[in-house]
Amino acid sequence: MKTIRSKFVIGTSYFFILLFCYAAVSKVFDFENFQVQLAQSPLTNPYSVVISYLVIVVELIIVILLSSSKLRLLGLHASFTLMVFFTVYIYVILNYSDNIPCSCGGILEKMGWFEHMIFNILCSAIALLAIVISSKTKKVKLIPIMSGEIIIPSLLLLSSFYPIIKQNQGSFVRKVTEPFTSEIRIIELPKSNHYFAGNKSDTLFVANSKTPLLLTTVDPKFKSLKTETIKLDDYSLRFRSVRINVVYPNFSITDGKVPAIFEGKFPSLNVYKADIDNLYFSKLLPLGQHQYVFRAVITKTKESELGILNTSLKDYMLQPKVLESEIDGIFDTDGNISVDLKSKRIFYTYLYRNEIVSTDFNLKNIERFNTIDSFSNSNIKLKKLSNGQTKLIKLPQQVNVYQTVWRDKLYNISNIRGKNESFTDFSKQIVVDIYDVEKKKYLYSYAFKNESKSAVKGILRTKKYFYVLSSDQIGRYTFK
Repeated sequence: MKTIRSKFVIGTSYFFILLFCYAAVSKVFDFENFQVQLAQSPLTNPYSVVISYLVIVVELIIVILLSSSKLRLLGLHASFTLMVFFTVYIYVILNYSDNIPCSCGGILEKMGWFEHMIFNILCSAIALLAIVISSKTKKVKLIPIMSGEIIIPSLLLLSSFYPIIKQNQGSFVRKVTEPFTSEIRIIELPKSNHYFAGNKSDTLFVANSKTPLLLTTVDPKFKSLKTETIKLDDYSLRFRSVRINVVYPNFSITDGKVPAIFEGKFPSLNVYKADIDNLYFSKLLPLGQHQYVFRAVITKTKESELGILNTSLKDYMLQPKVLESEIDGIFDTDGNISVDLKSKRIFYTYLYRNEIVSTDFNLKNIERFNTIDSFSNSNIKLKKLSNGQTKLIKLPQQVNVYQTVWRDKLYNISNIRGKNESFTDFSKQIVVDIYDVEKKKYLYSYAFKNESKSAVKGILRTKKYFYVLSSDQIGRYTFK
């Protein structure tokens, strides 16, 4: 029995030696990127340089401790404490952070955040069991020691996160209204990664980024789904990020990394390639048949700008006065395009600042107005790596997330809490702020319950209903 226990302790020690060796070495070989990833985290950003060295040193010290039979127990305690620290860190990021940062190297590169948290919990349990087996201290006396190794890292992380919670709160007050009846309908979607491709009144068109040529139609009664395959006339192009857009009865297939647009017209699902003269873009929305608004990077200035494309004329025009840069012209001008076909207006809502740009279909008659929060500047910090890449070293607060336009009103999902809005309540809601685009002013807000904290993928407004799309379902709310 003692042999089995001693083998378990030794095996656990070897496991953590391999784990921390791999983690430390992978960070050293990609040290510059590791520092950037730490800077992107709201918890580690202020101390990213110190932490980048400290984590590697601590991992290597633990390896040395575990390699010595005399110091192995101390190494197991250190392993347990570090794994608890990593577990609590991921839990806080997943449950309390407005932005989920990139991974931090090592095994985390190959896992999602939730999967890595489960992995850490299992590792902590293994370390705890090895400590109990190998410790000569009475089990009762171990309880306060192990409790301290759990409580201290937790308090450190939670105390460092409290100022961040206060920082991401505005001084404005929302006027929350409840315009909906008690009727809430939910329709389940078969796979995740969905987005709204468009609609014809209450006939919804939903597409999926993982199955890019499948188009799902939700019937107006909100009871059934019909999925069909779009057929291209040319499959030779190497697509990376396909997007379907529907302005009934026309629809299109685009990929900004490929200089082509495939156009079709319902009821047929056949689409035909239209050459666009080596135009590459990061966002695109249709304005009508053969006409589109897009965002692209101008070669000369290396900044993002909006443009108008007409595939029937095989011509496009860039307008360098619509988007205004504060820092780099790429990250700071990131945002979403919305189109109001009735008033023939284009709206560009910045992601990281409280500004909405309105323009006509020729990108002229430009108007600008603000959302209700006070985030007027994009709080962006960049770093150019030795390999030539430019990366964010601080994840800015996302201000405006998804938008839809209907009858001179712009509906915007906001990530900013108003005055007297608690972090806990706000995290369990989807808050939509409504703006009058004619008068350029805030009107009121909707607050939808989101107890499961599902990631929202889009919103849509029609005459009778308001739709909220998450990864695997659509919620339909009926107006009174």
